[in-house]
Amino acid sequence: MPFVPTNEQQSLIDHPATHHGRVLAGPGTGKSATIVNLVSRLLEANPPPRIRLVTFTRAATAELARKVSEHPVAAVLRPSTVHSFAIATLLRNPGAVELPEPIRIADDWEQANIVRRSLASRAGVDQRTLDKLFRELAAGWESLHPEPSAVIDPQERTRFLGAWTQHRAIFGYTMLSELPYQLRSALRNHRDLEGIDFTLLIVDEYQDLNACDLEVLRLIADRGCHILAAGDDDQSIYSMRKAAPEGIRRFPVDYPGARDYPLSIAQRFGRRIIEWACHVIEGDPTRPRRPRLTPAEGNPDGEVALLSFPGEVSEARGIARIVDRLISAEHVPAREVLILLRSDHDGQFSNPIKRELEALNIPYSDPDSVKRVLGDPINRRFLELLRLLNDESDSLAWASLLRLAPGIGDVFINRVYDYALANRIQFGAALLREFQNHFAGYPRSSALRAQALVADVTAWRQQVALPESTPPNGWGAWALDLAHTEFLPPPTNELQSLLTGIDTIIEPDQTFARYLGQVAPLAKDRALATSEGARIMTLTGAKGLTVEAAIIAALEEGIVPHPDTDLAEERRLLYVGMTRPRRFLFGTWAGRRRGPTARAGRARVRQRRSHSTFLTGGPVESQDGNEFIERRWP
Repeated sequence: MPFVPTNEQQSLIDHPATHHGRVLAGPGTGKSATIVNLVSRLLEANPPPRIRLVTFTRAATAELARKVSEHPVAAVLRPSTVHSFAIATLLRNPGAVELPEPIRIADDWEQANIVRRSLASRAGVDQRTLDKLFRELAAGWESLHPEPSAVIDPQERTRFLGAWTQHRAIFGYTMLSELPYQLRSALRNHRDLEGIDFTLLIVDEYQDLNACDLEVLRLIADRGCHILAAGDDDQSIYSMRKAAPEGIRRFPVDYPGARDYPLSIAQRFGRRIIEWACHVIEGDPTRPRRPRLTPAEGNPDGEVALLSFPGEVSEARGIARIVDRLISAEHVPAREVLILLRSDHDGQFSNPIKRELEALNIPYSDPDSVKRVLGDPINRRFLELLRLLNDESDSLAWASLLRLAPGIGDVFINRVYDYALANRIQFGAALLREFQNHFAGYPRSSALRAQALVADVTAWRQQVALPESTPPNGWGAWALDLAHTEFLPPPTNELQSLLTGIDTIIEPDQTFARYLGQVAPLAKDRALATSEGARIMTLTGAKGLTVEAAIIAALEEGIVPHPDTDLAEERRLLYVGMTRPRRFLFGTWAGRRRGPTARAGRARVRQRRSHSTFLTGGPVESQDGNEFIERRWP
């Protein structure tokens, strides 16, 4: 269907590359498609301006990339996340900051089994304290103003910082959350950085940027680049990483003379959905006034309902019944149904819903499936060997293989670590050096096993030639072709499917190292996008998605809003969830709760509950859920 811009959209398409601009776009207003058409128009100039597309979340990047790929002129540009942009710039300017080289990001399994496990021991703290210290460290990078927690002992903090500095140097890893901060440092200290000489930097999801991200853009703009900020302050929900709606709200102050482009006509969802969502977001007295989001001419009304159930069991059963009726009676594909939760610690809300879906033979996506696939010992060994094929001294890969090998434990790993520390080299280099010495002085049993492991890996590496550029069928297919020996057996079918799938969505011409670094994040994105079942996720995780139907569960006071949280952000979070579906939006709540769900948010075991005050006085009144289902789908 051809893109026919509204007057609002056409104003944005006409934006000149030599001016700053702000796009305030409500959900469903065609922001991405309009930006792609703007890029296409600009690239038709001779000579074309240098343009870069950047966004915060991988989901937003994937959506923008899909729209870009469909447009023949704009397809020459591929968007990237803020973190990928930071990595690419730092790699292009080696030595601009002090980081372990080569830049290596630990994935979730390596974080849990190597980094956190080893560092907690070295810093002399338990895992819970270590997590607090990491959060505090990241908050300092993100806000640019460290705020030490009063509950952490200052000596403990100092010991942690010293241990972490030493630990990351020996294992050679960089934290994902520090990349924008490191790029900021490089920009402040080096005026001649390469790879940032853009005419126009288009930044999508601008409301998700924190103080560090915003300063990075300011420093790039100071070098002659113009910024086009696109986003929606009503969808700013990342305060956990110090993002705030004020960033996009004050853009005209930060960039004087910037042009404003409001997009307020919702193209994708029904009038009743818009009315209900607007009631929630407009209840924030601190929110700046603006034109109300309105449906495009011809949009359907949509269907909405707020449904009460006696308890958590009947609520979960009611949700499953609604999903069943949506699929069977309304012909909504299962993958087009979202079940959204404010939080889901240890599956406290999702597990009962999954059981009820299974009872009705309704497929659903498992958000933890990728984590399990990548954590399977067979798959983990396969991936770490690929890492060593790329870099024979990869410390995290060696430590992971040692952890996976039977009979080689913490005592051996700590011994190699101490050797690396004493000789001021990385763990991988220390292991290979000690291998040449036959691990003399180590416990005999573990030394023999480690000697055999390193010998086998070294012999295998010598038999494999790593291509200098991306193989014709992609890196994943190439890697799987290697897996036909006793030393390197094939990974599970799930990982094989995952790797070949990543080949189809990863940016072209990536090095093998960059491909391996993208396996975990792209696998999660692909699993979310290709799921054939109903998707169960948190409200935060749903950002950027568009579906036919959404069910928001547990809409009770004390859960939404969550206790001790910013009420304005809680409204924005609910607004994000309510603006995902095109046709059906249902909210559910329980009059009483027992068990794990009763302790979520403000604990109220077996006590009476009421629905969220965010919904009070709105256009949708609560009604009995079971009666609604029987009446709506007799």
